[in-house]
Amino acid sequence: MDEHNRRRLLGTLLAAPFAAAAANAMAASPSGGKPAGSLSTAQRLDVLESKDAIAWLLNAYARANDRADEALLRSLFWPESTHKHGKFEGKSSDFVGFAFKIVSALHYACHHITNISIEVKGDHAFSECYYFAQHRRDRKDGPGEEDVFFQGRYLDDLERRNGVWKIIRRRGLSDYTSPPIASETPQSSWPAGQHSEKAPSDDYYKMLAEFRAR
Repeated sequence: MDEHNRRRLLGTLLAAPFAAAAANAMAASPSGGKPAGSLSTAQRLDVLESKDAIAWLLNAYARANDRADEALLRSLFWPESTHKHGKFEGKSSDFVGFAFKIVSALHYACHHITNISIEVKGDHAFSECYYFAQHRRDRKDGPGEEDVFFQGRYLDDLERRNGVWKIIRRRGLSDYTSPPIASETPQSSWPAGQHSEKAPSDDYYKMLAEFRAR
């Protein structure tokens, strides 16, 4: 067998598992259990639109924390939504108040949402996502600032009411918190106008309003 044929054979063997996985993923239910082929076009479109709306919601949670946007943060949960994260267990509205005191006092925050997985069943959905976050805050053991990094997951039950998806129950899992890392460059020394700010002064709000006004 010449070198060209050996490469083709090797490529075929390596590609086979990925092809099988792709086929299984296409056949898997977008709505949690039923084969995709058993759903009507309208049902499949509804599932796709629902997943898009839920993914937007999960990412909006990160933006609301980073921009200290309390109104956006509260808008993501139904009034009776419950929350369990760390030592907190109670209503999501109370957790928002607790969390907002923390993020609003930070010099800088950056939350990343990844590995989003969503199952939709009518007006109900379940999602999992991973988060990774950085908090820049005043040092707790002396002058100056420090960075702390976090990672974990959010598990959410969601409901759709009058076409709107919101979280009805959240379970937050904290898998890692870094030791505080002293910063050599305080946030006050960052060049003005070149970094992210909080709501409503961050450029996101200005540019979004301009876009919507077109």
